[in-house]
Amino acid sequence: MERKKLAVAGGIALVIGGIATAASVSHFNTNEAGKIVVKPAAPAETAAGSGGGTSGFAAMAANDAPVLGLADSTIETFHDSDVDLCGTTKVKQDGPVRVFEDQYNVIHMTVSDADAKGWQWHGSVTGFTNNPKTAVLDCTPVMIGNVGNTDPSKFDQKTWIQGYYFDGTTAWAYGHQDFWGNRVNNDPDCHKSGATDGKPGCWYASIATWKANPVSSANRHLDFSRDGTAPGHIAIYPHVQYPGDALTPTAGWIGYGAPSNIFRGRNQDGTTDNFWYMYAYTNSGYGGQAKGVCLFRSDNPADKSSWRAWNGNATTPGFTQVMGNPYTTTNSTCAVVQPTLFNTYVRSVVWHKPSKHYVAILRKSDGVYYTTSTDMLNWSASTLLLTSDSDAASYPVLVDFDGGDYGDDNFDRAYDNGKLYMFYRKKNTTNNNLRITRRKIDITNYAADAPGSGNPG
Repeated sequence: MERKKLAVAGGIALVIGGIATAASVSHFNTNEAGKIVVKPAAPAETAAGSGGGTSGFAAMAANDAPVLGLADSTIETFHDSDVDLCGTTKVKQDGPVRVFEDQYNVIHMTVSDADAKGWQWHGSVTGFTNNPKTAVLDCTPVMIGNVGNTDPSKFDQKTWIQGYYFDGTTAWAYGHQDFWGNRVNNDPDCHKSGATDGKPGCWYASIATWKANPVSSANRHLDFSRDGTAPGHIAIYPHVQYPGDALTPTAGWIGYGAPSNIFRGRNQDGTTDNFWYMYAYTNSGYGGQAKGVCLFRSDNPADKSSWRAWNGNATTPGFTQVMGNPYTTTNSTCAVVQPTLFNTYVRSVVWHKPSKHYVAILRKSDGVYYTTSTDMLNWSASTLLLTSDSDAASYPVLVDFDGGDYGDDNFDRAYDNGKLYMFYRKKNTTNNNLRITRRKIDITNYAADAPGSGNPG
């Protein structure tokens, strides 16, 4: 099968003009065991962007926003930590699943566990979509993210896989890196787990990149190592320098973390704009950085220094904010996108071509929600997709296994051709059993958008 790769263009400071268009919002209710109840679409409405006014992005001449629903009542277990063991080792999910397809048409799906070990399954589209699945669990970890570096200026203590970029031969894992002061020789100025001491947590997050060995036709195993020398990260908090213990909040983490998947941007006609984007969350709202999600952009995600954050200009938006090591670099804060909506992590973003909309998935206290946008800054009111508490459904993401070919190696499109799933973690609090669970998703107001050489990514 011929594979069509995307050309990457330069010009990171590109300014994009345009005015956001309205998006119709439809609502439905469902629960984990029941049927979907679809209500008629509401009149078109426009969601306010961060800072008010129009976004300045080139919003599509869009059709009605896509309406998502559970395709049926079947709840599938993709992986059970108590059943599918690696010897005596239980592989337990502690982050979102991420997927890419290599140049040999092999799909790789990874997840990190609580100790920041990365694990992968590999196989074909059929292997991943079969029930029961026949994709292979690789029992050699693909990443040892628990580096344990106690030097706070390196921001290199413990990293979980959170996103992927595959350039045709090589994969980069984008990680959420945590630095905890109480891991560092029991720092007396930092809060100790389980104690009531009123001390700050000394908890700092950043986004780090790890690079895999080149994928070969004979070896499906991935082996990630740090991409360069720490702290050459994508995003580090611009002000705080540890151990500024007295300045840090007693709860929440400072910095940028929990990135979404990496997805391509689109022009007004739906073609790719030669940039890649991701959302990252900033947790504590500390030191001049507003709490919420920031939008980052790169013209080459293989180069971690190419990422820039949106500067918040809603009229002529630019991507100019560099996020370097705060010990050596003077940084600016990044603007947050629609903070009343995105007051939690954006776990995944996919593109739906027929409607010319992006679809974002997020987890709230009462369930999993989705929201839609034509320009990445103006998003619809969130719509409930699955009612659940966080134990029943955490780390929700959308994966369409029709993705992979025709320039869609990083699975950032929703084709809705029978292989679109929501993956999430289901926890049994009685015995701490963890299951990677999935539900089939249907876009109810559009016909399938089957991929092919005439319908490239």
